[in-house]
Amino acid sequence: MTASTLEPPTALAPPNAPGYRDLRMVAEWASAIRGDPLYFTYSPDTGRMGLAQFADGQPPLFTPPNATRPVVTRVAFAVEGATAPLPLDGHGCSALFWSESAVEKFLFPSFASACGDDAARFLGRLSNAWYGYPGRVVQVCALAYRYGTHAAAGPLSLDAAVGLVCLELATSTLKLMGLDEFEQTYATGAARGVRRDLTEDRETVPMAGWPAVQVGSIVAREAAEFVSGMRGRYVWFTHDDDVLTPWVCPDEYPGERPNATVVAGGVEVAVRPDRPAPTSVVVRLESGDEHPLVSTPDDPTTVPDAMFWTDGAVEKLLLPYYASVKGKGAPFFITILMGKWDNANGISPECTDPECAVTALRHYFPRTAPDVVDEEPVSPVYAITHLPRSEYVSDGSMIAQPVSHAALEKRTMLLTFDGTGFNSHPLFDG
Repeated sequence: MTASTLEPPTALAPPNAPGYRDLRMVAEWASAIRGDPLYFTYSPDTGRMGLAQFADGQPPLFTPPNATRPVVTRVAFAVEGATAPLPLDGHGCSALFWSESAVEKFLFPSFASACGDDAARFLGRLSNAWYGYPGRVVQVCALAYRYGTHAAAGPLSLDAAVGLVCLELATSTLKLMGLDEFEQTYATGAARGVRRDLTEDRETVPMAGWPAVQVGSIVAREAAEFVSGMRGRYVWFTHDDDVLTPWVCPDEYPGERPNATVVAGGVEVAVRPDRPAPTSVVVRLESGDEHPLVSTPDDPTTVPDAMFWTDGAVEKLLLPYYASVKGKGAPFFITILMGKWDNANGISPECTDPECAVTALRHYFPRTAPDVVDEEPVSPVYAITHLPRSEYVSDGSMIAQPVSHAALEKRTMLLTFDGTGFNSHPLFDG
């Protein structure tokens, strides 16, 4: 008998068990649903994860809530041309994005991480729907993050983790569709938008800048984020008196060159300039109180382009963004953000003292502060919004004076409700 005729006693087969994507999905749902034990199951027949009502011998996953806060129960989204707003279930979704910039900053990186080896295929499908919808038939107006605070029905899948807010032109109806449903209904990958015509009033306007003797990586990233938020508008950058100042043109074409030391220029062209901006976004709380987040603005860039309203959405989408954009300063910004979101150790959203970060650390690392009582905070913050450019929440002036680096964090706004009225507070107020 030769060695070539020998066969192993048993054939080796790949294990039928959850992989990274399945386990990551379990972690995503454990982060989304707070305060309730979750029991996950795996079907060897389908290779899919699911949620079970009972333990069935499996240990539960339990994530406590960060704080008791006003609960968002509904977000009504409306665009021009729709006969009625689309009511989004505040428990079934946890974040909403209605600009190309916000989708690229927050949603795409999260899905790229969660998809693992399938990231290119999944993001290709989502991108084809978000950018390549057949505009004569349907318009995709926003994307909803569907890791909500209620358990999903049926097998868990990444396809069901995102919802497309669609305006069906034949019926003038807004509808929330899953990615699978959208692909089965419409042909994706259609021709993209076209360049916009020149604007009649082509004044180039200076905006608030960044103090910078030399432009380092963090300020350069801030400038890139600014250009992304100014989608469809050409931006000049000047550097005088140790300040990097952006000058914004009204359209994609370079306007009048600023009378200052120009060091760079850039533009991010809107992929779908035909995408309708929301005419109204109304938030409803469990108490029945409503807040008009967006109300028919003259300029869509003066209002938020994204909203986050659960612990899971803030931790999974906002924190990675700040960890990326702020470099070595990220721990400080993240601690301030979470401290104000959670009202950790009584840090109110209007706190402007940098020492707030030190106070918040005592809550998140109690072993360093044994005198801190470990109990669930009560926070007035019900949502966080993101503005494409920050200075519109200052004095309302189109021409802003150079401000501190921290003041530019007015692009991140904390929305509060104290039982009697609504307020908004920038992450930093300069």
